[in-house]
Amino acid sequence: MSGTGRAKKGGLFLIGQAPGVREPAAQKNFAWTAGKRLFQWLGTLGITEEKIRRFAYITAVTKCYPGKAAHGKGDRKPNPQEVANCAPYLEEALRLLGPSVVVLIGGLAIERILGPHKFSDVIGKEFRKDLPGGTAWVIPIPHPSGASPWPHLPGNKEKLDKALGLIQKRLRKQKLLDVFLG
Repeated sequence: MSGTGRAKKGGLFLIGQAPGVREPAAQKNFAWTAGKRLFQWLGTLGITEEKIRRFAYITAVTKCYPGKAAHGKGDRKPNPQEVANCAPYLEEALRLLGPSVVVLIGGLAIERILGPHKFSDVIGKEFRKDLPGGTAWVIPIPHPSGASPWPHLPGNKEKLDKALGLIQKRLRKQKLLDVFLG
């Protein structure tokens, strides 16, 4: 599944891990449980799901549903070959849109753009990063899947809140926030 949303040069760009099993039928990314939580988080900034879907570009590191995880909790993390196979699509979207703010949603997106890091070392921080299409502000958040306990562990809610605040601040500084609040 490719990205969704109105493509806007210099806008907001969200990168997840991979489509879920239901996303292709829905024709949109983050269409189910993880999406509900993601849009709930962004809703704390006053940004509605409708506005995000309308004015941001939402994509994933890989383009195909990877299947269920062997342990039965959630979806399987795409393997390095699957990530490599899909890399040209993500790079082309970044090059064409040249986003100014990129939100990395979950470990695979964080690893793909920032390299391997512990969530605790990057969530609640922002990074200035050269990407295909130009330099962007990159803000990692945890994956909103119910399979991840990270957001519920001590101290992590504060890091998530800080990351959400950074998204709001960056959108304001890039003169994009009014698009999502108007």
